[in-house]
Amino acid sequence: MQFVSPLQGQYSAILRSEAASRELPPTTDVTRPEVAQMIAYLRKAKDRAADIRDRAPAGSYMENVLTRTIDGITLELSQLEYLLALKPAEVDRSANARRRMRPAI
Repeated sequence: MQFVSPLQGQYSAILRSEAASRELPPTTDVTRPEVAQMIAYLRKAKDRAADIRDRAPAGSYMENVLTRTIDGITLELSQLEYLLALKPAEVDRSANARRRMRPAI
């Protein structure tokens, strides 16, 4: 993934055809607003997954899947925010451990 200005986008097809002859991996040209839009979408998805997880029974399969999903989204957010040189996403595991009940034995 690389950032391009709209003017550079016009010439990327020419450069991409030259790069293809050298067998380089394909790149995706994105602009800063597109990355910001991806970040906004991922934050909403993360918040929604957290809300659903909070309503799931403690220790259930759904809770485990949503926890892994939220961790993956947090990683993606950190990588995208790094590209934009923003503050990384916070991972607050202690707050999650405090509000969840232990599974019944």
